Amino acid sequence: MSTALEPEIVEVVDPRTRRAERLRRLLTRDRITALAIGLCAYVLGLWNIAGSPTFQDDEGTYAAQAAAVLEGDLAPYTYWYDHPPLGWIQLAIGGWLPYLLGIGGSDLAAFRTVMPIAFAASAALVYLILRRVRVRTAFAVLASVVFALSPLSLELGRQVFLDNVATPWVLLAVYAALSPRTALWHHVGSGLFFAVAVLTKLTSAIFGPAIMLAMLGRDGWRGRSFSIVGFLTVGGLVLALFPVMAILRGELLSDPNRVSLQDALAYQFLSRSGSGWLWEEGSHRGGLVASWVAQDPLLLLAGVAAALACAFAQRTRWITVAIAGFALPIVASQGYLPAMYVIGVLPFLALAMGAGLDLAWRAGEKALDARAPAIREGFGTVIATAVAVALIAVPAVRFVERAPEVLAGDANGDWKRTLAWVTEHVPRDEVVLVPYSMWLDLDTAGWNDPWTLIVLEKVDLDSQFDVEHPDGWTEIRWIVEGPTVRPNIEHLGLETAGRALDAAEPVVTFGEWTVHAVVPPTPPQPGATSPAP
Repeated sequence: MSTALEPEIVEVVDPRTRRAERLRRLLTRDRITALAIGLCAYVLGLWNIAGSPTFQDDEGTYAAQAAAVLEGDLAPYTYWYDHPPLGWIQLAIGGWLPYLLGIGGSDLAAFRTVMPIAFAASAALVYLILRRVRVRTAFAVLASVVFALSPLSLELGRQVFLDNVATPWVLLAVYAALSPRTALWHHVGSGLFFAVAVLTKLTSAIFGPAIMLAMLGRDGWRGRSFSIVGFLTVGGLVLALFPVMAILRGELLSDPNRVSLQDALAYQFLSRSGSGWLWEEGSHRGGLVASWVAQDPLLLLAGVAAALACAFAQRTRWITVAIAGFALPIVASQGYLPAMYVIGVLPFLALAMGAGLDLAWRAGEKALDARAPAIREGFGTVIATAVAVALIAVPAVRFVERAPEVLAGDANGDWKRTLAWVTEHVPRDEVVLVPYSMWLDLDTAGWNDPWTLIVLEKVDLDSQFDVEHPDGWTEIRWIVEGPTVRPNIEHLGLETAGRALDAAEPVVTFGEWTVHAVVPPTPPQPGATSPAP
């Protein structure tokens, strides 16, 4: 007698259902919130970016180097290893289309359009990192808003600085290090992201210990040693590309006849003019730190206070280490302190605020559990959200006060008028000295020769000037003087540029910008000596 086999039941899943399920897993609440934060930060960062803040010489330097990369070179002048080139290579990749299309009204503004991408990424990562360490949504959003509306972020975060390019890579390294999966490839990725950050801006190295602590500051897991080795190995291999590049170019060790990585590092860490001690009266360092605090006391002071609280919880202790690593060179050194150094710590101060509030809230919840559990269970989330909204009002009010300047002001009007006058009136075959902030726009306006249109500092600091202009400053015919020209001549000891400016007469002035015509020296009479070049 045969037994009939029951037919096998196969469940058929509609492909549309599968796609919907994948989309649901991808678009989590946290990712959607982070995307919204990033979009808002991007719009805020891009708005009026050509008008505010004022164009700076360092911006012109990095924009000119990015433009040189697009033409197949590392820099328009001699590359001397002052920074690894990866930073402006990224600028070139992000800015080539705006630069090609002339978006922003100037070449420098075109490269500024890359900065809102980094700004938005940093704001979104602040939220995601806090959620990864189990901070409440309301406090994570608050931290991102405080970061995005910070006067320091709106001033420095919209400018073409390598620190702005490096910061999202540092935060991405932290985010990968905190992965709940403790997967090896996440920690290898963290090492890679950190190395990219350091090769973008060397000062990012101060956050290395904090990233390691973020990865290790949790309960042990299988493969812990592999994660450490992977982080260090991959990060080290990527970082080694910088000295390897110097070796391949024959420029690793010092030589009087060429630039070298050794000389550049010696200058940066040993011989560069310092900023004085923090506690020294009248020091540049003390004045700079005071100006940071004056611009945004909420983020800096509240962030530092919250960082102290973060030290008492294992899941947030790495935030304290990051901020301490940032502060150490300020407090324990008198070396050179650039104004944009603070950029790297701003998201960590925001992280400290969000995490500190969450720690305080959890402590309050424990107290309520003991005394009034009904309030804690019924209104805890509502109260947390209300507190976050109330605290957001503080940076929001400060932003409203500055909104006309940030969103509608034109801090570069005099720069634009000076650029237009020089473009129209100065012959292209005459030697012109300009600040780096204007060099790229004039170069693309028809000079196309870095030794006819010359950056002010290169007259004294690049030996190629003597080759191109054997008669020295007497070959210079025009000087465009911006707000930084005379301070740089004095601070850097630019003797050749100083002689040319002393022999110049003002032709036209637009606010803080003046165009000078250099008066050629009188030809020497027979028997007289010629002027020193």
